[in-house]
Amino acid sequence: MKSSITESKKNIGFSRILDKLLHTIAKSSLLGSKARVFIHHLRGVKFKNRSTVFIGEDVIIDPINPSNVEIGDRCLITAGAKILTHYIDTKNRSENPEYYFRFYDGKVIIEDDVFIGANAVIAKPVRIGKGSIIGANVVVTKDIKTSSVYTGTNNSQL
Repeated sequence: MKSSITESKKNIGFSRILDKLLHTIAKSSLLGSKARVFIHHLRGVKFKNRSTVFIGEDVIIDPINPSNVEIGDRCLITAGAKILTHYIDTKNRSENPEYYFRFYDGKVIIEDDVFIGANAVIAKPVRIGKGSIIGANVVVTKDIKTSSVYTGTNNSQL
């Protein structure tokens, strides 16, 4: 029994190292967008149509659960954007003395024809509606309606 647990930990460790390596390569400025999309696909990110998606340099797509990210057709994700499917719930703290905060994850769904500006952060499980525009440096923690435009530090909808 102990050897199967050890073997399982080795497989998880190898998978984690491989994912980290692929993620580091995908962030590279030496690669074109199509190569970045392909590498994220290998990591488990779900694409509706890989050939029409643009991913810029230094984009981070969840390092823990990349398979929880779905990206639609004709999406543009520009340099430095971060897409995270996990978050810490600061309101409902854990009873476990070793873990003060509760850790959650969920799906991030980016529908068709979405533009995500430079250094935007998408955190928590959210859905970004078709045709929406997320401006540079915007932090998204709630669902975005179809054809919405969000800009600025206070995430104002235009």
